[in-house]
Amino acid sequence: MHNIERLLDGFSDKKVLVLGDMIADEFIIGQPERLSREAPVIILEHQDNKILPGGGTNAANNVASLGGQVYLTGVIGDDKVGKDLINVLNDKGIITDGLIIDKQRPTSVKTRILAGGGQTVKQQIVRVDKVKKDDISTKIEDEIISYVKSIMDKMDAVILSDYGNGVFTPRIKRETIKLANTFNKVVAVDSRYELKEFKEITIATPNKEEAEVAVGFKLGSKEDVERAGWKLKEELKAKAVLITLGGEGMQIFSDKGSEHIPASNYTEVFDVTGAGDTVIGSLTLALGSGMDWIESMELSNYAAGIVVRKSGVATVSKEELLEVMKG
Repeated sequence: MHNIERLLDGFSDKKVLVLGDMIADEFIIGQPERLSREAPVIILEHQDNKILPGGGTNAANNVASLGGQVYLTGVIGDDKVGKDLINVLNDKGIITDGLIIDKQRPTSVKTRILAGGGQTVKQQIVRVDKVKKDDISTKIEDEIISYVKSIMDKMDAVILSDYGNGVFTPRIKRETIKLANTFNKVVAVDSRYELKEFKEITIATPNKEEAEVAVGFKLGSKEDVERAGWKLKEELKAKAVLITLGGEGMQIFSDKGSEHIPASNYTEVFDVTGAGDTVIGSLTLALGSGMDWIESMELSNYAAGIVVRKSGVATVSKEELLEVMKG
């Protein structure tokens, strides 16, 4: 890859719009004290409480951590969690003017309760999800589309981060993709449940399970992966499809053919949470910077290799990426 330092420095000039399902990842951390007399459960002494960006906000966070300028649009509730999430995002330099407050729905929040002593690794003991999944209203649709229209021409790329929480109505999908294509922008899609609903895009980044659901058969062999990739590319009318295969690396399908690369650093995997957001964030920045399909895949593979060595929903910095790529 030519002059990787110069390429990574160029990320700071790139503007990326992230439209998606906004999720707050809340962590409540406690020290185990004793067993309760009320029920056979541990009593935790509360130590810490933190909000981290999840869902679409994690994809945005990954772009920001690599130096990209991020514009975020989606829906949050009129509540404390929503306000806390905005504060966290603003601290990271993410532009949140496009976040629409919907008083009819709460901010989506996934609360993880972690237990552990001072010297031990904290263990997650339960997760509680507070998520409203019905479609957003026409009024909120209008506000999101209006925001997208107001800034699209200034963007280098768009990420559509779909966690199935109601933002991606047929109209939002149709109008955003059409607008991005009108301005010839990179459109990258990460959709957990409805990948086949996103047509005429630049690239989709399903993991193995998401690809299996979309094509209707198991990816048990290299031939299956090959067949699935081409089938998805055709059905999505996409310029490319990147299937992430966990420990087996990733494979891209484009007009240049298909190319597979092994996983970077898979021997040191600690936590794969949020790795898909890292892949789409770094890949989109690379494509938006003019890197080709293979270079962009290699860069996102290195980024994923770094993030899976970290605990929880994590991000990668330019410095970390430069170190492993020069390695």
